[in-house]
Amino acid sequence: MSEIRLSLNGQLIQVPDNASLQSMLESQQIAPDSVALVRAGEVVPKSQWALTLCEAGDVIELFGVVAGG
Repeated sequence: MSEIRLSLNGQLIQVPDNASLQSMLESQQIAPDSVALVRAGEVVPKSQWALTLCEAGDVIELFGVVAGG
């Protein structure tokens, strides 16, 4: 199985080359309900995380979700 490198919150990580955004989060033990995800400067809706594959060189930023009004 080959792997790709990407940047997650400024840290280089390796994931399988067919990893989805969802599986990448799971591999990093990040609870999906706790974050918003920005890829290459654009917010990716949570509904697309399981369908969107990571790409080599991706720059991904995670932001904590805050509930309240």
